[in-house]
Amino acid sequence: MKKLTKVIMSGAAVAALGATMVFGLAGCGGDGLEINISGSTSMYEVMGLLADRFAQEYEEANGQTVTINIGGGGSGVGIEDAQEGRMDFGMASRVLDEDELETLEYQNICIDGIAVVVNPNCELTNVTQAELKALYEQGTAIGSVVAALSREEGSGTRDGFEDIVDIKTLYTGTGFSVHGSTDEVKTLIADDDDGEMLGYISLGAVDSSVKALQYEGVEANEANILNGTYELSRPFVICYQSYEGLSDITKEFIEFIMGTEGQTLLEEEGYVSEVLNNN
Repeated sequence: MKKLTKVIMSGAAVAALGATMVFGLAGCGGDGLEINISGSTSMYEVMGLLADRFAQEYEEANGQTVTINIGGGGSGVGIEDAQEGRMDFGMASRVLDEDELETLEYQNICIDGIAVVVNPNCELTNVTQAELKALYEQGTAIGSVVAALSREEGSGTRDGFEDIVDIKTLYTGTGFSVHGSTDEVKTLIADDDDGEMLGYISLGAVDSSVKALQYEGVEANEANILNGTYELSRPFVICYQSYEGLSDITKEFIEFIMGTEGQTLLEEEGYVSEVLNNN
């Protein structure tokens, strides 16, 4: 009888996710065919696609089922889980800082642009750094846009966006709100038929339901991310205590992600592969 591949995606709250993974699963990084991952919600969906492809192919080649548990929680959660050994690896959608690099090894799996998005009905086509800073810090309107959405603290997307745009404090007036995932921001923008709201999401998550604006007159696309002219971009990172300390199945999954098939899948989903573009 054919065994079923198991890729388990969990959108539970951070506390519940931590409890489930720490106490419910024995031996992260052990000998079982199980991989446990947490972290960036921007990376959540594409990691699920990578996991599903890898697990199916591993089963077909080896006749064994791989269970891959993927939880969200944000980049901060993924980094902390990796540091504490609660997960085989964490996902972070930002550069690791110096303190984190003292305890973790990492690999950049791709580059993701941060898209500034509005409803397709919105009249805006371009936004500047100064306009975004004034909107998010002071509530200053940009044309028809009078409200803005941000991400939660610990979000790699928020960290990258605020660092590049130089946002120090968030305005808290009517229509300015903080949200827990890329999908939540995207859905609210897609439903804003009056075009009065602006937000930021992973470029790989952009589809016809939202419109990506130019940033400083530069289109948000792969070519401009690679040549450095589109400045709103950040790496997608996987991190772990030690590569040598990972289980064999986790190493195989990482090799799949960094190999041609995994990198091609990332490109197909709208992300930028330095591996493929540097070969």
